[in-house]
Amino acid sequence: MAELVIKLQKYIGESTFNWDTFEFEMATSAEDVRMQVEWAQYMGETVDSLCFEIGTCFGGSTFDGTEIYNYVQGLGIPVRTRILSFAASMATIIMLAGDVCEIDASAQIMVHGPAVDASGTVTQVASGLKGLTGVHEALRDIYVARTGQPVEVVEEWMSKDTFFTASEALAAGLVTKVIPIAPKAAPELTDAQARARRAKFAGIVARASQRTRAAVPTPKAKPGAAVRPQSPAPMATKKTTPGSNAAPRRSAAAPATPPAGNAPAKLTPKQQAVAAFAKQMGVTITMEGAEVEVPTSEVVGTVLAEGAGTLYTDGELVEGSAVYNDEALTVVTADGVYETEDGRDITVTDGVVESIATASEASSEEEPASAAAITAAVTAAMAPFSKRLDEVAEKVQAFSKVVPSAPRAKTATGSQGPDPKASTPKPKAAHHSTL
Repeated sequence: MAELVIKLQKYIGESTFNWDTFEFEMATSAEDVRMQVEWAQYMGETVDSLCFEIGTCFGGSTFDGTEIYNYVQGLGIPVRTRILSFAASMATIIMLAGDVCEIDASAQIMVHGPAVDASGTVTQVASGLKGLTGVHEALRDIYVARTGQPVEVVEEWMSKDTFFTASEALAAGLVTKVIPIAPKAAPELTDAQARARRAKFAGIVARASQRTRAAVPTPKAKPGAAVRPQSPAPMATKKTTPGSNAAPRRSAAAPATPPAGNAPAKLTPKQQAVAAFAKQMGVTITMEGAEVEVPTSEVVGTVLAEGAGTLYTDGELVEGSAVYNDEALTVVTADGVYETEDGRDITVTDGVVESIATASEASSEEEPASAAAITAAVTAAMAPFSKRLDEVAEKVQAFSKVVPSAPRAKTATGSQGPDPKASTPKPKAAHHSTL
C-alpha cells in the first residue's frame, strides 16, 4: 500500500449529536486515526506513508488533536497533509504534523489560541487557568518548531483569529507547497492523439451501425417476380415522422451524391460511418474540405402488402429514390419486386427504385397463356361438376337394380284346348318399366 489517506471530519474529537441544531456532528478522534492505521495493517496492507486530507475542519478538542499529532509523529513514516478548503484552530496543529504540507490556492487557514469555560471558586478558576496556560504554551511551541517563526510572532497569531490565504500561509511557513489553480483550457492534442480519437470514434459508430442493421426487419419481395422496367404510376404512401433526436440520413453503403462542380474525393468507410452518424445527430461536419449537409426532407414509409414490411425513402417515393429497410435510412433494401398495400409493384435495383407499376399494367404485359395451360385451367374448373355427374350416374345405376320388371299376362286354358290366338306369334316389343 503506497499511502493511507485519512480524511478529517468537520470537527476534532468524538462524534456527537447537537441538540441545538438537531444534527449529528461527525468528528475525528485520536482513536479513529489509530483504528484506521491498525485496520489497514490487520488486512495485510503495508502502510508506507500517511496523508491527512483536510476538507473543511473548524477544530475541536485540544487533547484529541495533540494525541493525533504525537501518534503520527511516533509512527516513523512519511506524513503528508493537504488542505482543500479550510483548516482552523486545532486542525492547523494536525496540519503541521506533515513533513510536506500542501494547500490549494483557493483554500485558507485560521490560527488562534485555546479557550475554556471556567466556573467555580477562586481556587478552581485559578487551577483551570493554569491548565489552559499549559495547553496554550504546548500549542505555541508546536507552531514555533514547525514554522520557524519567533515566539512573539506566534503569540500575535494566537491572540486573535488570524486568517492566512494560501500564499500568506506559505510565506509564514505554515505550509510547504501551494497547488495552483489549473487553467480551464485543455492542452492541445497532438496529431497522433487526434487521429487516435477519430479512429476510436469511427469504430464506435461502426459497431453501433452494425447493431442497428442487425435489428432492422427486412421487407419481403414478391416470390417469382421478374425484375424488369415498367411504366411509372403514383403511389399511395404513408408518411412517418422520425423522433426529434433522430434526423433522416442516408446509408453509408449508398452515400448521397454531392453537388456537381464541387464533388469531394470518395469517402472511406470510416468517413462514411462518421458522416452517417453526423446526419443522424442533425449536425453539419467538414471532412477533407467537403461539407456534409444534413438532409431536410421528410422520411416516407411505404407499407407492403400481407405484412411484408415497410420501405423507407428520403422524401416521396418516385423512380430513382434510394430505398431503405429502416426509418433512419441506414440499411439498403435488397433487389426485387415489392407489392404495396394498394396493389402496386415497386421494382428495386441496386437499392434504387427502377420502376413503379399498377397491378393492371403488370398483368397487361404478361405473356399469353399456352393451350396446355388453358386446358389445364378448364379441366380444373370443371372438375367439381364432373365429379357430381359421376355421383348421379352411380346413384341411378344402383336404383335400377332394386326396381322389379313388369309381370307377363297369363293365357287362359280350358277343356276345349288351347286358344288358337295364343299360338299366334306376336312381334317383340321394347320393354319399358312403368311406375
